[in-house]
Amino acid sequence: MVDVKIYTTPTCPYCIKAKDYFTKKGVKYTEYNVAQDRKALQEMIKLSGGRSVPVITAGDEVMIGFNQARFDEILEEGK
Repeated sequence: MVDVKIYTTPTCPYCIKAKDYFTKKGVKYTEYNVAQDRKALQEMIKLSGGRSVPVITAGDEVMIGFNQARFDEILEEGK
């Protein structure tokens, strides 16, 4: 199983959609609320080059936004 991290804000609808999908698929993930956690915000900016959320890391891949099809591919590759 790949290590999944998601950088979010509380009001981001795409963040909520991604987290709901992870839960539905049984994917364990670590969430970082960049609206409250400055260290996580800086880490996210370093990874993505910007402030758009969600930023999702799955293994070595960094995804800006939530691409469900690509995420499913990454999960399949990680099995």
